[in-house]
Amino acid sequence: MKLTRGISLAMCLVLRAADLSKEAAVLDRDKDPQRLEAAAIAIAASNDSAAIALLGKHLGERSLLKRLDPAGGVLHLGRVFRKLAENPSPATAALCVALAENEEFTAEPSRLNFLLNALAAVRPVSDEAAAVFRDTSQSDYLEVNGPLLAKNASPRALEVLAELFGDEELDAAQRVSIAHWGLLPVRTNADVAAMCARVMKAPELSHKVQIAILESLYDYQPQEWFGKRGVQPVPPLWKSAPAATRQVLTSLGTISLERKDLPSDLKAAIQRTLSQLR
Repeated sequence: MKLTRGISLAMCLVLRAADLSKEAAVLDRDKDPQRLEAAAIAIAASNDSAAIALLGKHLGERSLLKRLDPAGGVLHLGRVFRKLAENPSPATAALCVALAENEEFTAEPSRLNFLLNALAAVRPVSDEAAAVFRDTSQSDYLEVNGPLLAKNASPRALEVLAELFGDEELDAAQRVSIAHWGLLPVRTNADVAAMCARVMKAPELSHKVQIAILESLYDYQPQEWFGKRGVQPVPPLWKSAPAATRQVLTSLGTISLERKDLPSDLKAAIQRTLSQLR
């Protein structure tokens, strides 16, 4: 019985490898964007490290990128990266890291939005991935990366996010934005709360950023922060906050209430939240 099962498993693996080889061959020569997308998605969902590495090689070639989206844009490419994000692994992270440095791929800046999303889906963030987030945040992707790093919440992700909040060379308004968009939906995460408490101790941290971090942790003003955008982050219920989060936020909130520069509405929000955390 065990021998039969072993043979069956081996046959399945051989057939699967053959199927992936067929899909890879499609990427080599096919000109139909729909067929190319389907082949790339099949590989992206395969969890086969070698096949995903080969997919990355193809996605770094001008020929495939033009055949995949012949009218320009990122319609089909975006769907491939969504599938990569749904199937995070070290192999998908390696693919993203390599493509972030590929000039053919980055020639279309919007491709990086999908790449960064797929890279952030992999936990924990590696040193190589952290470098990608650092580099791209210095250009046009700060407001993309902030919420992604907060959601990832692994140690290196939060390390990079803390650096971004404290980087006074970065636009303060953008750092305010990533606080509202990134911290609010994960403010019951103990690691996120602890990172915020550490950032708030930085003596040179912009006052605007300090207030935005406190707002994101203790208040909720969707109209003011997000306007009429259809998709907005929402805060988790305080009853879901673990003891470690309650402890950090209670300490930070109590200290913050002693500040003389705290807006009255934020002070009231902190007091309300503290009462819910007890």
